[in-house]
Amino acid sequence: MPETATEAPPRGFKRFRKKAERATQEPGRVRSIAQRATGKLGNHRGRLGQLRADLPVLLRLARAWARKEYRAIPWKSIVSVIAALLYFVSPVDLIPDLIPFFGFIDDAAVVAYVLKSFKTDLETFQKWEADEPSSDSSRTLPERVHNF
Repeated sequence: MPETATEAPPRGFKRFRKKAERATQEPGRVRSIAQRATGKLGNHRGRLGQLRADLPVLLRLARAWARKEYRAIPWKSIVSVIAALLYFVSPVDLIPDLIPFFGFIDDAAVVAYVLKSFKTDLETFQKWEADEPSSDSSRTLPERVHNF
């Protein structure tokens, strides 16, 4: 679902979209970003609040996309998912994560923005994921035409 004019991205998010666009050119970079985000999620689990529940779907989607198992997602959506993960792992985002309580508020805002703006695409991924036989990870869906 594309973002609407009333849903402006959180401040500083556009910069991470540009980085995400470049990262999508190298699936290994996307896997690395997801791995770093997974590590940060594990290390700060007690301080992340709702991010603990929301972030894993973005991580699974990024990994499936990087492995070319799931490509039935609009270009703008996958770029935004990867941008949200980049924002989450960045030590120099709007509010530094070292600041107690407030450090992850901006990260949560970015993740919430992506979850809301691309809800339909994320739900489609979760449905695909639920239907995907766990033993057959080689299934590849056709790529969509990417109009950004």
